[in-house]
Amino acid sequence: MSSADAIVVEGVEHSYGDVTAVGPIDLTVPQGEFLVLVGASGCGKSTLLRLIAGFEQPTTGTVRTDGTAPEPGRGAGLVFQQPRLFPWKTVGGNVALALKYAGLDASADRVDELLARVGLHDVAKRRTWQISGGQQQRVAIARALAVENPLLLLDEPFAALDALTREKLQDDLRQVSASTGRTSVFVTHSVDEAVFLGSRVVVLTPRPGRIALDLRIDLPRTGIAAAELRGLPEFAALRAEIGHAIRDRVTV
Repeated sequence: MSSADAIVVEGVEHSYGDVTAVGPIDLTVPQGEFLVLVGASGCGKSTLLRLIAGFEQPTTGTVRTDGTAPEPGRGAGLVFQQPRLFPWKTVGGNVALALKYAGLDASADRVDELLARVGLHDVAKRRTWQISGGQQQRVAIARALAVENPLLLLDEPFAALDALTREKLQDDLRQVSASTGRTSVFVTHSVDEAVFLGSRVVVLTPRPGRIALDLRIDLPRTGIAAAELRGLPEFAALRAEIGHAIRDRVTV
């Protein structure tokens, strides 16, 4: 494992009983990369993410993050499809709790700074049930960013949101990623989302999930509006290539 590698997956297979969900997979993720895992439903994207997070152990092979075996809840910020906030705390209280748990500065100024990073500078004192689903998901992202772990793992965090909110949060996350330089792994079903967010996209085959396509996304990550980026011919070409890779692997 190179000192520049944030994640190394070597010869990994993972089975549930007699069913092999993933593998074999070999995958290396350099530090600072935004990797998107995409593929048909049931292809093992979330399983691979849980292996990287340390929530599950591979049946065979090894996973290393920052040179060591991953441990759940340590070394990685996690964002799930549901925000999983504490409803008895305020928005700011949810972020402050993450900071306190890590032994970091949990002052109001620090909480406001993190909320402002995801466009929520004015809601710190509200209860979580007083804000929209999209805002709740932004709080979850702010909470994951609160502890400056080198790795950010996101499992379809925008899947349940309406189209407009989803596009806004995609843009927010893209900007936050560019500004922090964290290594990120993002799971999605959406080809458009994969191209928009990723600096690299890996397409997995239907079960068992194996790498069907590993594609570098050479699109500008700063200084361009979302609509302009999506309108680039290069964006359309990458979206088509990834879409073909997924469809070619799905048995009709």
